[in-house]
Amino acid sequence: MPCKPAKARKLLRDGKAKPVKRVPFTIQLTWDCEENVQPITIGMDKGSKITGFCAIANGEILISGYINHRTDVKKNMETRAANRRQRRSRLWYRPPRFNNRASSSRRGRLPSSIKANADEVIRVVNKLPLPITSVIIEDVLIDIARLNDPNLKGSAYQKSNRLHENLRLATLLRDDFRCQQCRVKNTRLEAHHIKLTSEGGKDTINNLITLCSECHSKVHSGKIHLRKQGVSGFKDKIAQRTMQGKHYLYTSLSQKYGFSRVFGYQTAEFRKELGLPKDHDSDALAIATLGTGELINLHRDNFYNINFRPVQTRRRYHLLPTSKRGRVKYQINESSGSFRKGDLVLVKDRYVKQVNSIYSTGALAFKRVKGEPGSSMPKNCRLLERQSSIVFSSI
Repeated sequence: MPCKPAKARKLLRDGKAKPVKRVPFTIQLTWDCEENVQPITIGMDKGSKITGFCAIANGEILISGYINHRTDVKKNMETRAANRRQRRSRLWYRPPRFNNRASSSRRGRLPSSIKANADEVIRVVNKLPLPITSVIIEDVLIDIARLNDPNLKGSAYQKSNRLHENLRLATLLRDDFRCQQCRVKNTRLEAHHIKLTSEGGKDTINNLITLCSECHSKVHSGKIHLRKQGVSGFKDKIAQRTMQGKHYLYTSLSQKYGFSRVFGYQTAEFRKELGLPKDHDSDALAIATLGTGELINLHRDNFYNINFRPVQTRRRYHLLPTSKRGRVKYQINESSGSFRKGDLVLVKDRYVKQVNSIYSTGALAFKRVKGEPGSSMPKNCRLLERQSSIVFSSI
């Protein structure tokens, strides 16, 4: 569980704790304490490129951030397949391998890019230095079963009389987020009742159409008349936007943590009620507090960007041969001294740097920062932390 920085310093000074990880800074007690922990809920706004997360407990945000998913998996798989085809065309002796791909024919197989996306979320949840008890993930954007049910039930009677967020988002999604009168996009859009509710029109997807603010005002003032009708047959479009591989993700998380899901329209509605900005971490906060209605102040004191990097390089050669040299090795040195790519080192007892590559001379290469060394020999470096495939960086 988190503690104040002053308490952490005292524990380290007295030898009652030892550092475990630098970012996020984590210490481990060296004595057996009472092992009292509080229930921690983490909300996750799952996306294809960025997933926002926010862990809460005792009415506070403990840690939040963005998971930046890899987008190069598909391209790397295509490059690997092209290299295999090229090797076969060189007439080398290579046995046929068309029918021995057991993984491609097994039931429930996921494409590599989709599986990697889900695995990244699972790995981050498991690696967070917190005793997480429950995980809440945002499912699909809208609830299809309630689109054509205008009847309010339970606590819905206490809501405002504005259009239900589930219907509004469904209308915008069906119409491709484009005004159906002037065809403009990337502007403020509104869901308009074709037959007004004052005239007996119902809150159904068939009676709604997407208009921009300008066209919406002109319709109500009588300057223009709509000639289009709403439709409800857009299940194919909904299916395209549902998250592939979500069954694998949900099953994996539910085996270890308490697990639940919410719909996207519920998150959007609750976030607007709280007055939170439209961001991945604020959506994650709304997801985590949706069931309890707890009011928690949004801050970014413990906010991290999470990226991924391979711990080993399997690539052997560059793609194209070099003149008079033939095929050139992609990586000459795998290690230098006791250091490898990705290690966190202290250079000259002053600069904390991460090893990006190793030169042919054996020097360690770092990210170039003005005023700091771009490379250094291993004798001038001290190991702080071994390489990790999950990289936390604070803003």
